[in-house]
Amino acid sequence: MNSVALTAVIKLNLCRRPLMSPTIAGECLGIGRRELNALVDSGEIPWAFDLGVGRNRTELRILACCVVERATGPIPAIGATRNLNLPEVVDLILPKTRETLFGTELQRLFNASPDLIRDLAHAGEIKQLSGPLPAVGPNSSPRFTRASLVKLLENRRIT
Repeated sequence: MNSVALTAVIKLNLCRRPLMSPTIAGECLGIGRRELNALVDSGEIPWAFDLGVGRNRTELRILACCVVERATGPIPAIGATRNLNLPEVVDLILPKTRETLFGTELQRLFNASPDLIRDLAHAGEIKQLSGPLPAVGPNSSPRFTRASLVKLLENRRIT
């Protein structure tokens, strides 16, 4: 695979899956979980979030751009991730023009299970729109407000 094709695939995946699980981030960087946690705790990976629910929050998610930057250097289109502010990071994670997102979209964007999205909603961490849902089809997934998702990311950033 040539570098142009590889770059195109990476860019597509950064848009589709902007947050990485620790397993994927560790594999991309060739390090274990302890080393990855140390990078997050020290701020060397500046954008990480704990999306877990309850006392033992353990659902670490890392901005994929941080992983790419650590492996290959800054991404020219955004620069050094440590220089980004929260609204810029949120815009890398969530669609800018939408006020609501489907739960199935959040699963992909947050690299999360349906259970985690449901648990966040039940805990009041994200706001689900009320109303009946179709039993099947593309609109059968619950919808959540972008504002509540922004607040979640703001509150759950690991600094």
